[in-house]
Amino acid sequence: MESAATAHVAYSNSIPFIAFRSLSDLAGGGEGANEMGVFFALASENSARFVKAFLAELA
Repeated sequence: MESAATAHVAYSNSIPFIAFRSLSDLAGGGEGANEMGVFFALASENSARFVKAFLAELA
């Protein structure tokens, strides 16, 4: 939802926009408690690696 709202505002103002999303939990699909704490570091590392690779290819 957050990316869609940001994309809409950017589109409405003719501003280029791209979003990269990364999951940090299983959205209730896992057994037991929310696993965000387990996957948070992995998700952030994957996101950073992806954005860096994207920017390298963009140049």
